[in-house]
Amino acid sequence: VPSPPNMILGHEVAGVAERDGGLVPVAVLAYKACGRCRWCRSGEENLCSSMEHFGHGAGWAPMDYYPGGMAHRFTVWKGFAYALPSTIGFPEATFLDGLAVAIHALDTGGMTPGKRVAAIGLGPIGMLALLAASAGGAELVAGCDISAFPVELAASVGIEHVFHGGPAELARGLRDRSHSTVDIVVDTVGSTESIAHGLGILDKRGALVLLAVHDTEVPVRGTALSGERCVVTSSNNRYADFPRAIELLGSRRFDVSPLITHAFPLARAGEAFDLLVNKPRERAFKVVIVP
Repeated sequence: VPSPPNMILGHEVAGVAERDGGLVPVAVLAYKACGRCRWCRSGEENLCSSMEHFGHGAGWAPMDYYPGGMAHRFTVWKGFAYALPSTIGFPEATFLDGLAVAIHALDTGGMTPGKRVAAIGLGPIGMLALLAASAGGAELVAGCDISAFPVELAASVGIEHVFHGGPAELARGLRDRSHSTVDIVVDTVGSTESIAHGLGILDKRGALVLLAVHDTEVPVRGTALSGERCVVTSSNNRYADFPRAIELLGSRRFDVSPLITHAFPLARAGEAFDLLVNKPRERAFKVVIVP
């Protein structure tokens, strides 16, 4: 849905909330589902078709302005600002939205301790999925990206098996290290190539979890699904995943601060977007706006 011109961007938000006459550090759960449909009543709010979402154009009734995080101050729904522990700073808290999405994707793929997990694409969500899997007891985590800088960053935060290249290089690299198959592939690309190679490295009961889908036909050989392999999609996160993300990040089982490459004041937000357009050249990964 096109964003209206009077919409404020920003949905990965942390700051201070006014409570009982004081200020409390919080992170914001950025969407509110309708609470009435069968998905909401079953605790699957992420599948609601009538949600409002900060920083997005969809779902809102006509308003003078549509609220978002790139502001000095804005109003959030009651109960959607979660208190932050002292172990999470505001810049690091901007990862919580993506971490909740990553946690839900792993759940969708059947994550349990001892599983082997790979990510195709090492943007923030792919990176967070591997960090969360490792913290959750994964036997192996591996990933690939066609850009060299995310591969370098992944190694710096403790992801051991990372490969510069596409899914073919990931498959080849796993074979070279005697890890020919994995139990869960988190695909943040969703191309024909990534789906084919993702299926190719799945174990017999593995799950390919698609976090990106496109309006194109994807040919899949029937034999690629033999055994009990499956392809599933993962959408956003459920409400309950957000406090799980806060607990996980607050536990300090991994450190996301090396992934923050740049910070800008609110008045220079345009420069931040210009930087992200040229990510490989500028060695940009996570860019934070600090009002």
